Amino acid sequence: MKDQDKTKAQLIHELTLLRERVAQLETEKGRPMRMEESLRASENKFRIVADNSNDWEYWLSPEKECLYTSPSCQRICGYSVEEFQANPNLFSQIVHPDDLPHYKNHLEQERFTGGPCEFEFRIMHRDGTARWIRHVCQPIFDENKNFLGWRGNNCDITERRQAEEALRDSERMLHLVLDTIPVRVFWKDIDSNFLGCNRSFALDAGLKSPEEIIGKNDFEMGWAEQAELYRLDDRLVMETGRPKLGYEEPQTTPDGGRIWLRTNKVPLRDAEGRISGVLGTYEEITESKRMEEDLQKARDELERRVEERTAELEKANKELRQIPSKLISVQEEERKRLASELHDSIGQTLAAVKFWVEMSLKFRDERDGNAVMNHLEQFVPILQRSIEETRSIYMGLRPSILDKMGLLATLEWLRRECMKLYPSRHIELETGLNEKKIPESLKINIFRIAQEALNNVAKHSKAEWVDISLSQNGDRIELVVSDDGVGMKLDSIFQTDSSWTLGLTSMRERAELTGGSFEIESAPGEGTTIRASWPIEVEDKLQ
Repeated sequence: MKDQDKTKAQLIHELTLLRERVAQLETEKGRPMRMEESLRASENKFRIVADNSNDWEYWLSPEKECLYTSPSCQRICGYSVEEFQANPNLFSQIVHPDDLPHYKNHLEQERFTGGPCEFEFRIMHRDGTARWIRHVCQPIFDENKNFLGWRGNNCDITERRQAEEALRDSERMLHLVLDTIPVRVFWKDIDSNFLGCNRSFALDAGLKSPEEIIGKNDFEMGWAEQAELYRLDDRLVMETGRPKLGYEEPQTTPDGGRIWLRTNKVPLRDAEGRISGVLGTYEEITESKRMEEDLQKARDELERRVEERTAELEKANKELRQIPSKLISVQEEERKRLASELHDSIGQTLAAVKFWVEMSLKFRDERDGNAVMNHLEQFVPILQRSIEETRSIYMGLRPSILDKMGLLATLEWLRRECMKLYPSRHIELETGLNEKKIPESLKINIFRIAQEALNNVAKHSKAEWVDISLSQNGDRIELVVSDDGVGMKLDSIFQTDSSWTLGLTSMRERAELTGGSFEIESAPGEGTTIRASWPIEVEDKLQ
């Protein structure tokens, strides 16, 4: 192609020299010489070269009519030389309609400038396809500067344009892929200056388009705080030639925020395999990082709670292991108390009764009626006292009033008995509940919890005022026993006072085993409140 262009230039140069020589001869010899013959000779030489060229050579008249076309026209556009000769305007007719104004403008520009021009346009092949032409055109003038037309060369560059278009399509697809994938992509040169990025990366950097990042470095970006860290990674990858994959790093955003990235970097190599830069990708993991931190906090909290629960279970197990021995101890104490009461009261009463019966029988044998009557009269109070003491003992075991008159009456009896035993304590009872709403299976347990609470008050609290309340609170039955005593420190009471521990544990177990709940509120110097409650429908569960 270069040789053909050189030949054309030589022909044009020879044609110019020939014209000058003709003018010189006409001047020197005074003989006229016809310009047409000289031009015809030059044209013949041009035709010889043009007819053997692979390119499409042609001449156009000032009216853009085809004066000559080389045989290559048929290979390039599908029309023969004869068809061009038959239709001088065929050349303009096969120019693509969209490119025709562009084509004509260039021809006129060459005409007025007088210099050659090169441009590209499309022609319509005979088969209906568009072919791309690289057009080189030279205007022709005579010695008087008269315009004679154009001499041109057309080269078929369709394949090259298709390859270029395919390359552009490939580049567009690559950019589309880079802009669509849910990761950020960037690449840098050997000095860690940015060569490009995808759109997501540009937006993260606060830029309007990827083109704005070209030539910048990390110190010029919103994450300048981490620039040195990033460039150290770049140098490590480029110097070692080994990728650095899946590592986490922080990044400051253009608005001053802070996010976390999972980054990958690999070395970029040129055609000779030399490292020429670095290619990087990252994805934001701030949310997953936060979730990991929250999960770790939840795990730590769970472990803490498990440890606390384990300690509570160990403590409960320890208490449970102590309960049997405490129960045995309490049982023995209760037996000892019953034995003492039977011996001191009923036993002595029976001994006294026996003595007075024997004396009455003796006086009867002596026929002393007055003495018998005196002894019998003294015998009645002793029996009455024995009856009361016996009633007190069995009422302590299970009050018969509970079965005969119900829980509310039994609690009132318990209040009076406690005030008899401890006259210095004032006990108030408030019942705002219908007896029929209290399940039968709960009554004995409510009574025992109230009884144990009053025993604890008597033994430990030093209270002057005690309130007992049995009421309906929403859909629950609630028993509350509160006092104004010395109170206690709950954390230490279970570790130091076994009698307190056993009493509180028994109350809690009674409440929970019957489907209820149990709470203790107390502090040193602020009294104590014991609260037990059960759902009203607990009867069905107990059944």
